[in-house]
Amino acid sequence: MSNIIENAFLLGLGAMSISKSAAEKLIKEAVNKAEITQNEGDTLMQTFIAEGEKAKENIRNAVDEAIKSKGQSIIPGSEKIAALEAKIEALEARVAVLEGK
Repeated sequence: MSNIIENAFLLGLGAMSISKSAAEKLIKEAVNKAEITQNEGDTLMQTFIAEGEKAKENIRNAVDEAIKSKGQSIIPGSEKIAALEAKIEALEARVAVLEGK
């Protein structure tokens, strides 16, 4: 479960490591050096954008699915937070009594 979120996070980091402007720069350089044609460069850029959108959607879906299937264990609800706050207050009071305050 946490593996899904970790993989999604890492995939997102990988996708963000090369920005659109960086990709455009690399493609322009390749076109200028005649390594690829302008048409190939345009196609490559469109592919890059499409794959980026797919990766973003895959990450969103993986996170949504993880939250739906294990949401309570991932994100504590207000009831769980309130219960933990009450436990903390009780422990603080007990420590104060034990310390003689």
